[in-house]
Amino acid sequence: MNQPNVEAKVKAVLADKLSMDIAKIKADSLLLEDLGMDSFGSIETVFELEEQFKIKISDADIEKAKTVKDIVAYIAGRVASPAEEEKA
Repeated sequence: MNQPNVEAKVKAVLADKLSMDIAKIKADSLLLEDLGMDSFGSIETVFELEEQFKIKISDADIEKAKTVKDIVAYIAGRVASPAEEEKA
């Protein structure tokens, strides 16, 4: 899965979990300050992202994420497209 697809899916999950218009979620949006994501919201969001991307996200890794872009980069690094897997 390429980065734009990951970003679109991450934004959709955030919009759903934060009850927010997806158009207001930008790559450089700060999770806490701009999107108002609290610790409970982040737990729900992590569970949904794990489900959507079929990956496990550690608490330590998610605590490092400050922006939407941080989450997208983390997930894109963990989820490879079939073409990328064949090259490995």
